[in-house]
Amino acid sequence: MTDGRVYVIAEIGINHNGSYENCIKMVDAAAEAGCDAVKLQFFRAKNLYPKSAGELDWKDSKGEYSYSIYGAVKGFEFPDSWIDELLWYCRSKEIELLSSASDPYGVDILLSKGLRKIKLTSYTITNTVLIEHCAKTGVPIIMSTGGATIGEIEAAIEIVTKYHNKLSLLHCSIQYPTALSDCNLGVIKTLQYAFPGFPVGYSDHTMEAIEAPVQAVYLGARIIEKHITLDKAMDGPDHFFALEPYELMAMVAAIRQAESDYERGTFSIDKVIYGSTAKTVYQHEKYLRDFAFMKLFANRDIQQGQSIGAEDISILRPGKKRHGLDPVYLKLFEEFDIKAKKLISFEDPITWDLIF
Repeated sequence: MTDGRVYVIAEIGINHNGSYENCIKMVDAAAEAGCDAVKLQFFRAKNLYPKSAGELDWKDSKGEYSYSIYGAVKGFEFPDSWIDELLWYCRSKEIELLSSASDPYGVDILLSKGLRKIKLTSYTITNTVLIEHCAKTGVPIIMSTGGATIGEIEAAIEIVTKYHNKLSLLHCSIQYPTALSDCNLGVIKTLQYAFPGFPVGYSDHTMEAIEAPVQAVYLGARIIEKHITLDKAMDGPDHFFALEPYELMAMVAAIRQAESDYERGTFSIDKVIYGSTAKTVYQHEKYLRDFAFMKLFANRDIQQGQSIGAEDISILRPGKKRHGLDPVYLKLFEEFDIKAKKLISFEDPITWDLIF
């Protein structure tokens, strides 16, 4: 994606911990390491999880405690103004600013600020509403495929290609961290054969800095994405498996060397990291697939016998709640007069047994 080179993305994600200065420091680290882009995660909690999503247990330097899923996500939001400031700063450092979006509002904000690509996370790959909204803009899309089936990926691609072909796919595992034995980098080859014409890359969630990214390059990955942090010991769920600046520098150097090795044919494939070529939902991915693949939920109380319109429904990650229908079924509520069999309360999942 960059003069034929592997395009390296340093994911800041939520590791800014609410600090703009932390973002600046990580941009500096990524630019110094030779990355092509840094990536944020733009979301609003109200568009991501129900307030009733539940609680999670956590252990860090503060001790062991439980926290609200919704409250924690709310704490990782950042103001729109950061995008303007970071876009200017990244341009001054000659590094591209990217961000993921989790809802149409996020797509519109990011593009209005001047971003030139949109990242869609694995958790949105069945969110047909978001994918179509993003595709209609015509901007290039980088789409992660962790925890998805080949059929789900194919359906997402069909939506995008109704509007354009500027799409790249990232293999990844939705396990944080991912063991090297669970990488299954053979799936990179599967995606290349199944969807020729679309660049395939790899989003790495292993603890190791070099091993999996280098093997991905040997398998023809055109994009490598990796979480970064200023310090693994910082509080927050994504720091401990992310790369500190010196590790990031080592990873980029190893990727550039791997590109040379690939061109010369002087490389070998690690069978453990290669794993399987099967693109399926692996056992280690099922928890987060259930937790975060987006579903339909009521955004108001809907009385028995009332019609349910698309405007009455939100597309959210379930967290610990029961699942609603997949987002593809939102069109039913746009096209038909569907009613509630009984009271559907605010933030209840929309399920087949509740409608007629």
